[in-house]
Amino acid sequence: MNDSAAAGRDSYAGFWRRFAAYAIDYLVVAIGSAVLGAIAQATNLVGDSASRLSLAVLAGYFLYCTLLESSAWQATIGKRVFGLKVTGRGGARIGFARAAARFGAKLLSVLTLCLGYLLIVVTARRQALHDLLAGTVVAHDGTPRRPAWAVATVSAVASVPLVGILAAIALPAYQDYAIRAQVSEGLALAGGHRAAIEAAWRNSPRDLADLTYHELGTGLARTGRYVESIEIVSGMIVISYGAGANEALAGSVLAIVPALDGQRTLGWACGYGPAPAGFQTVFEGHGGYTDIEQRYIPSSCRSTP
Repeated sequence: MNDSAAAGRDSYAGFWRRFAAYAIDYLVVAIGSAVLGAIAQATNLVGDSASRLSLAVLAGYFLYCTLLESSAWQATIGKRVFGLKVTGRGGARIGFARAAARFGAKLLSVLTLCLGYLLIVVTARRQALHDLLAGTVVAHDGTPRRPAWAVATVSAVASVPLVGILAAIALPAYQDYAIRAQVSEGLALAGGHRAAIEAAWRNSPRDLADLTYHELGTGLARTGRYVESIEIVSGMIVISYGAGANEALAGSVLAIVPALDGQRTLGWACGYGPAPAGFQTVFEGHGGYTDIEQRYIPSSCRSTP
């Protein structure tokens, strides 16, 4: 490589400088994601679906990158800290559409086991795969460059909280997901009990006090990996979670309570949740029979605000 080519290549951001900028951006997005997750948890903004929260975080990251890189800054916060900007091949500011295309092309850089990012090391303009596809470069913006030791320090130091933040977000979220899955086992097993009660009520309506496990339970599953027992008490299905469940769930009870409308049609109220419209639960204060934290049960089983 001749001197002029080397000088030209030096005007573009190298791998470690871009990594340091990315580390800062990751911290910004991770903090924003943690705040969003806390709000979603407190307000039930995305219900029980972790995928909805993940999509919301991805949408936020998309807007963060595309809006800033197509703005007058031409850079995310991390890039701006290190005096970098995203431009077209000719050095012109890119628009939102190209910034969006660049963001989408990053998926290919990731799907190549991140080898797409290593192209920064070997390409003439230090372009990653997504830069090549979108027709962009990451160049120095003309401000005094941060020294190499600053880049190395940020890259190393930022990686520690980066991992810590990731763990702080992922581990509680995974635990909640695992507990919800354990709760779901009980609800799935209780499906057979509901069907048996509904059939008995439909075929020969009688006093709900007569609908017990002894009366109806032949062939119905009573235990599971996480479920210690399922009982039918006066038509109410009582799911008790055992020692095999997470400690936050073990020893807790989820009740599925019968409800009737004016025509004595049978319906159900799960946990703290209300009875269907037009129905009245058979047991007053039915939510008192359940003692599982509401964040672990489906939204249909939670009390209304």
